[in-house]
Amino acid sequence: MLVERDEQIAKLTSWVSGAARPHGSTPGAARGSTLGSAPEDPSRPGRIAVISGPVASGKTALLHRVLERTADSGVRLLSAVTSAAEQDIPFGVVEELLRDTTDTAGSLPLLGPAGAEDLVPAQTLMAFHARLAGLAAHGPVLIAIDDVQYADPQSLHCLRYALDRARGTGARLSLMVTRGPDAGASPPHVLEELLRQSEGLRLRLRPLSARGVEELLAHRAEEAPRTATGAPDPAHTTRLASSLHAATGGNPLLVHSLLEDNAPRRRGADPAAGSFHPGERFLQNALFCVHRTGPDGLLVAQGIALLGSAAPLPLLARLVEAEERTVEEVVAALGEAGILQGVRFWHASVRTAVLESLADEDVSLLRRRAARLLYESGAAPVAVAAQLLGLGTALPEEDWAPGVLSDAAHTALASQRVGFAVRCLRLAELCSRDQRERLQLRASMAKFIWRVNPSAWARELRPLNAASQQGSLPVTESLRLVGDLLWNGWIDDASTAIQHALEGMPGNPDAALTAELRSVRLVLASTYPTLLDRLDTFSPTLDGSAPPALTAEDGVMAAMGALQGVLSAGPGRPADEELTERAERILSGTRLTEETHVTVRACLLALLYADRLGAATLWADRLLEEAAERDAPGWTAVMQAMRAHMALRRGELVQTRRLAEEAMEQLPPHGWGVGIGIPLAALIEARTAMGDHEAAAALVDHPVPEQMLLTRYGLHYVYARGRHQLATGRHHAALTDFMTCGRLMREWDMDRAGVAPWRVGVAEASLALGNRGQAERYAREQLAEDAGQRVRGLALRVLAGARPPAERPALLERAVTLLQEEGDSHELARALTDLAVAYEQLGDTARGKTCTRRAWRIAEACGSRDLSLRLQADQPPQSAPPRPVAAPEPSSVPPGPGPGPEVVSTLTDAERRVAALAAHGYTNREIGAKLFITVSTVEQHLTRVYRKINISRRQDLPVSWDIDVAHTA
Repeated sequence: MLVERDEQIAKLTSWVSGAARPHGSTPGAARGSTLGSAPEDPSRPGRIAVISGPVASGKTALLHRVLERTADSGVRLLSAVTSAAEQDIPFGVVEELLRDTTDTAGSLPLLGPAGAEDLVPAQTLMAFHARLAGLAAHGPVLIAIDDVQYADPQSLHCLRYALDRARGTGARLSLMVTRGPDAGASPPHVLEELLRQSEGLRLRLRPLSARGVEELLAHRAEEAPRTATGAPDPAHTTRLASSLHAATGGNPLLVHSLLEDNAPRRRGADPAAGSFHPGERFLQNALFCVHRTGPDGLLVAQGIALLGSAAPLPLLARLVEAEERTVEEVVAALGEAGILQGVRFWHASVRTAVLESLADEDVSLLRRRAARLLYESGAAPVAVAAQLLGLGTALPEEDWAPGVLSDAAHTALASQRVGFAVRCLRLAELCSRDQRERLQLRASMAKFIWRVNPSAWARELRPLNAASQQGSLPVTESLRLVGDLLWNGWIDDASTAIQHALEGMPGNPDAALTAELRSVRLVLASTYPTLLDRLDTFSPTLDGSAPPALTAEDGVMAAMGALQGVLSAGPGRPADEELTERAERILSGTRLTEETHVTVRACLLALLYADRLGAATLWADRLLEEAAERDAPGWTAVMQAMRAHMALRRGELVQTRRLAEEAMEQLPPHGWGVGIGIPLAALIEARTAMGDHEAAAALVDHPVPEQMLLTRYGLHYVYARGRHQLATGRHHAALTDFMTCGRLMREWDMDRAGVAPWRVGVAEASLALGNRGQAERYAREQLAEDAGQRVRGLALRVLAGARPPAERPALLERAVTLLQEEGDSHELARALTDLAVAYEQLGDTARGKTCTRRAWRIAEACGSRDLSLRLQADQPPQSAPPRPVAAPEPSSVPPGPGPGPEVVSTLTDAERRVAALAAHGYTNREIGAKLFITVSTVEQHLTRVYRKINISRRQDLPVSWDIDVAHTA
């Protein structure tokens, strides 16, 4: 079926039918009109009809359709089909035209010069005309030539002579041809002269419109066998037509090919699903269209496929070594054929097929030439790098290649193309001739690889470590390598790297180098303190007693300074408020990148260790989203591990377990290095608190790097192991772990309960061993320290156990208040359990049962299975289902029913949000941060809430309102 060709068929049919009539017998001609007096007379001898259009636009099909419709018109047909391969055969078209004719005079004298523009001998011209005139004497003759652009020049001379004579003699001779593109070629002058007749019919075919493709689909649907699904939906057909048109540019051949490739019997799928996948037929015909565009069509298409859509035509012409005019013609022809849209391929698979048509050696040659031309024209480094990366096993030899590849890598990182950046750096290292440059490129590459493929990170570091040990690594790179070596547990190598860096430093280092040294010292002091004692050479260079001024709040120095300030327990350190505010300011102005991820981690840890859990959680969640958007498993894993510790301190045991397990799944053990202590410790504590002691024991037996115990990460691990030992009855082992943890924290100047409340652990273990005096001493020592409210609540709970029964309720009530305000659900449940026991011992059964019910609800909600099972016996069957929130502190009388719906409805949305967060244990400051309001506004909202629902304190706030606290603000 020919679509959108009805008008052309009608015109050509009329033209052929007119040629069959005697000259001057045109219907409607005035009586007495002279022969040929009307130039539009279709019967006039020597007329020409030209059908032109893009490759595969249906020219040949149109010609055949017209000839079929006029077969009975009485016209004698002489036809020929040409091809590019036969263009150089003299008189090839003439011989084909006359193959079925006979003449008593014998064969024509088809002799003459072979040159395209040389004149054909008169004898030959007259003989050809005589043969045609003899045929025309018996009736009209129509000569039809398909692809006339490939006709040999000698035949064209003969045709021109015959048509010119026909006009003079009245011989009823006409010519109909199809003409396709021959971009880049110079057609013979005789062809232009032959077709440049003022009289004649000229039709140019266009690609199908989207409406035409839709009509074609509708026709195919009518011819297809009916299925159970019934007639197709017209709206769906329109969408399919639009999709087909977008993939083919309306080229009829490509449209049919794509439909054939996606026929259900071939693909096993229904194209009505809406997606058309290019198959073998489509790609073959697309390449056919490229080849038929002209002699330079494939070469230009290959150049476009290599350079991409951004290449200007002059540069493309230089790449394929063709004239710019030729390139323009080819691009235009490919555009009309539905292969290109501008200088971009309509379909990516066609671009791939064009590239695959190149031999390997040609690909290398063209890509090398393209890279050089792009570089010389000042193209973007990414464009040049794309060509260099396509060289395969061949390495670029140009001196400028490493620099361009490095620039391209950093540009690619800005758009999160990390894989491309790593490939650029790897190739730059391979083709660099400078050892120093190669090491710097390797260092950059290793940094990027940890983000996307942490399991390969250690392997990438080994050459840098070897260079560092040999002293051949530049001073700055050696210092930057220290943190990576330490993370992998290569502490001795890190020590050597620092020593070599110090030995290679100039006598008066500049500010940048001094800053690198101070940064390394802060890393050691905050995470790897044992290394400071080994490096006697470090002290003369930097005085560790005087921390550097932290003026720049957007760099690792400021972040590490804030972390070290929070960890440090000595006199004269900045207040936590100042340090945490600095950390939040840094976070607010920092995006997650290879250069800043250490800065971000340090700020989050500063907030965590300073017990600013609300702010730490908000920032961690935002940064986790950012890491996920950047597809960075390394960053995501570390963020999840820190977020697990935040959830643990909220008593969110199930979430802690999930986060810690996901973190450990993101990275293999060797990818974690000594940092494995962070997720492992959180998971051990969570499993222990949940009562899953077998899983916790397996985690404790998990092999860890020996060097981990010499780092801050080891403190978390040892403390978590102590919690497990204590919960499973190994009290002496637990006491040893807690005491070890405390000794190391004091030695390392990290005696901060926010890292690990080891004194509380010692007190608990001592209490379990019956040593009440030691338990009370360590609990009081913890209370005397500058600890956060949550740790004070922990210490008060243990202290109550060491005091006489009569003193316990008051201490435990204070612990409950603090733990509820800080939002630690698990520890709150433990404190309520102890308070219930204390009340029972004093004979206050009612209070005891109230506390037991609340403790059970909270234990169930947070996932503390052991605790909930112990409390379940005291729970009546009709108990309310658990809620994932903190229960309020018990009052002296059992609570009455909560406020009714009519009371709750009097609260504004803002008041309900504030009250819900307060009921879930958020402090006023954390509520303000979460809702972006001031602390004063929070207090005013709570005052109005208390008045409206008739309560007097925070602990009586109901926790059952239908407010999604997790997504508030």
